[in-house]
Amino acid sequence: MAAKIIIVLATLLQIFIATQSEGLMRALVELSAFLMLISLLLEFKPKRQSRVSKLKLHEH
Repeated sequence: MAAKIIIVLATLLQIFIATQSEGLMRALVELSAFLMLISLLLEFKPKRQSRVSKLKLHEH
């Protein structure tokens, strides 16, 4: 849970820095903020069970 909060805060900080920067620095900050957002989405995405594990659950 703490890791998610740190990623959210870091993403917000990156967005703030991007609004204050220009040029290559802004592009790099925007890219890193985007990648952090993707990592958050992947973290919150529910994990799917494989078909084999579902079949094993139904056998019991």
